[in-house]
Amino acid sequence: MTLREIIGLIISVISLALMPVAWMFSRILWVVSAFMLVLGLVLFYTERMARRTLEFEKQKTGGSGSPSVPTDIHNYSGWRTGGRSETMDHSETSDGD
Repeated sequence: MTLREIIGLIISVISLALMPVAWMFSRILWVVSAFMLVLGLVLFYTERMARRTLEFEKQKTGGSGSPSVPTDIHNYSGWRTGGRSETMDHSETSDGD
């Protein structure tokens, strides 16, 4: 766990402990407790979601930065490359003349 996640959990637990006291005594304390709960949960989950998105992107690209499988293997774009790159002069063929 990162420091941000730990701080988020601590803030959430403190706000949950304050909630019954806030219900008994003060509306302002109840609002502060609810705000602290939301803040703690946001601190906790945003780090996890960012890490999860990064892991998903690594799996999608194969870790090399480029897609591991060609994306247009069924010619959906109409370029008929099947996801492979071609040279600029691919239409000129050399017959050995």
